[in-house]
Order: sequence, then structure tokens, then C-alpha cells
Amino acid sequence: MKNITRRQALRAGTLGLLPAAFLASAAESATATATATIESAYQATGPWPVTTGTSGGHRLYHPATLGAGGVTHPIVTWGNGSWATPDNYPGLLNHLASWGFAVIASTDTTTGTGAEILAAAQHLAALGDDPASVFHGKLDATRIAAAGHSQGAGGSINAANDSAGLITTVVPIAVPAQWMASPGDEFSVADLTCPVLFLSGANDWLISSAATVRGYYDQATAGAGMALLKGAGHNDIQNTGGAFLGYVTAWLRYRLMGDTQARGAFAGAAPELTANAAWQNQALKNLV
Repeated sequence: MKNITRRQALRAGTLGLLPAAFLASAAESATATATATIESAYQATGPWPVTTGTSGGHRLYHPATLGAGGVTHPIVTWGNGSWATPDNYPGLLNHLASWGFAVIASTDTTTGTGAEILAAAQHLAALGDDPASVFHGKLDATRIAAAGHSQGAGGSINAANDSAGLITTVVPIAVPAQWMASPGDEFSVADLTCPVLFLSGANDWLISSAATVRGYYDQATAGAGMALLKGAGHNDIQNTGGAFLGYVTAWLRYRLMGDTQARGAFAGAAPELTANAAWQNQALKNLV
């Protein structure tokens, strides 16, 4: 069998080019639907109408009426998987904006170093301070999350580690095994000083397997969660975002907005995630 290594494997996984023997196709794996109360609430589209745009070479997704009711919007900076662009993730990026986040996405197709993800966060935060910008006074730059898929998942960790505390939580989705990280893309979960939620697909056994995700979870010290979505493969976060939307959104609402309903999925006496039958390999620690 021909070896598949590093960026080749990540590229194939992100673009859906691996043989069916490696990754279940979308037709063969029906993603579990959201059935739990909190998950279902945040799986639905949020209350904010969304608009999109560009700035500084980045893509923007945000509430159409910024700052309505005196709200300031937390920032989410996004990292694409290998050879992917924000156009591969319209469901997730628009969904987060509908829940009140100002989302900025690098257009780079290689985001493993995290430099592009961090630069995007810094760019949007600066717009919040610019009197000439529609974002002026409308953003909360003390509450910034980095999220990413595949190579961009590793990049989101690097971005947080290099941000000097600017990034306050991380959501790596389908984070790859370290052997797949190209030189310069290596990342250290043990160095994270902010809470992290690892999500992957239960059928993603080559790139982001249960053992791989568990290994990263065990290294996290500042609060962590992990879960694998049953029936999902490596690319189910693309396009509509599928059944990942609920808990990605709930985590960001919990960590960036202090949303008490969303918190119930991950913390408290009986966190919903641990009992949700649509997911497996769930684990939570050091979350309040």
C-alpha cells in the first residue's frame, strides 16, 4: 500500500479524496441529528440576521445590525483545512454569526502555523478600535476564540499559544495526529493556557482518531472537553456543518458570552454532552 503522509493525507482528507476504504463517504455515513435539549437549541439558526464581507484579504461573517441593544460581539477567528477556503465552511461560519459572533476567516489554504489565524483575529480587533470601521465600538476583543478544521485545527492551537493571551478559547475540529504536521505546523496542546474543546468524527480513524483526540485531551491542563460525533467522517464540518453546529456554538457561547444555558452542555452536575447518545468518547475536565 502506498504511504500517505503529512500534507498529502491532510489534503486528501479535507478535499474528500481518500479512498472509501479509508474514510466513509457522506452517502455511507448518516451524521447523527441533534436530539438533546441544549444541543438542539444551538443547532438551530440564531436570532441575528447575518451579513458577509471582506477586509484585509479576510472573509467576514457577522450580525447585520452590529451592536444592537448595546451588545458587543465576541470574535471567532477561523482556520481552514488543507487546500480549503472559507467557501468550504459556509454553514458553520454563517451559523456562528447568527448567534452574535463576529467571525473572521483566513482565505489561506494552509493555516497550520497559526500565523494566518492569529493575524485575522488581530485585524478584526483593530477594526473594533477604528472610528472609520462599522465594527468600531461593537466588538469585545477581550473574548476571542480560535477554531479550525484539520490542518487549521492545529493552527488554531498554534494561534492561541502565540497570541499572548489574546485568544481565550480554542475549538480544534478533526485535529490531525502529530505525524501529519509538516515542519513549522507542529503544535503543543500542553502549552495551551486557555480551555479547549476537541471535536472529531467517529469514522475519522486515519487523520483524527479517537486515540489521537484522547491523547491531546489528556495533555490539556486549562480545562478541556472532547467528543466524537457518531457516523461522521473527517469533512462533515464542511458545507452545512452538519451535527457539529450545536456543540461548537454552545461551547463558544459558554466560553465567550457566559451563556448559562450553553454552559450546561459542558459543566455542572450533569453536563449534557456526556449523556448524549449521538456522540461517543466524551470527556470533560476542569470546567466551571
